[in-house]
Amino acid sequence: MRATVARPTVSARGASARAVAVAPLACRAPRAPRASAISASSATDEAGAVAANANFRAGAGAGGGSADVNNSVTDDDVSSWNEIEIQVANMCAKYAGDSSVNGRIMALAELGPDKTYEALDDITVVDVFQAAYDGGLEAATTIIDVHLRMVAECIIADDVELVRTVYGKFKRMPPLLMRSSVVATAAVAEAGLLKVREEYELIEAMLREEVAKPDAGDEMKLEHEKCEVLMKTMDAVIAVLHEEKGEKDGELVSDAPSVSSSSD
Repeated sequence: MRATVARPTVSARGASARAVAVAPLACRAPRAPRASAISASSATDEAGAVAANANFRAGAGAGGGSADVNNSVTDDDVSSWNEIEIQVANMCAKYAGDSSVNGRIMALAELGPDKTYEALDDITVVDVFQAAYDGGLEAATTIIDVHLRMVAECIIADDVELVRTVYGKFKRMPPLLMRSSVVATAAVAEAGLLKVREEYELIEAMLREEVAKPDAGDEMKLEHEKCEVLMKTMDAVIAVLHEEKGEKDGELVSDAPSVSSSSD
């Protein structure tokens, strides 16, 4: 039976594209959480990857265990959504009148706790978590939410160094536990980000030809730019996750010596 997630009331994020670009966040009207109608087919491979690489987790004791402060990311590893709203408000004030950042501000207005629950609505994301950890989905909520906040802070900073900083905490663990924890955490995070990314990939594909036309409106162009910012940043964050997992050409590479039978 599929686990269910209780949804808390989600605070407002931002209403219109134009209002986001020119006004502080406190002045924005609320945007109700939106249900995504897109299936997360791209996350299926990640579920298989977690199961296929259970050897990394079994030796370290993380596989089949619960995600906690000792082997996963936690809420205090990144800024809270309220702190991110303050950062965005400061960004709006800093770049007032500069239209070049409108796409980034629009992208930031899309992110919030509601996106975390949209990701967890998809069975493939839940499958990835349950392949990596035992227990309820509270830990999955934390992992995905923390990584969406990472995406937001990376958009603000215009780089992805925060991801490397956060994953640096795993380097304090014993080697086997470190590797297994990184693989499990990054797999869940990637599945969640891919699910969220699908919505914007679809919108971008629909707008791509339209924005190339001479009569394309500014609002349509801004919507397209917003999608590009979100996709580009999520791709960059996922690329760092692959680096942290030690993934090369789609395969996890272990530093541990292999065990094989010797011939007589």
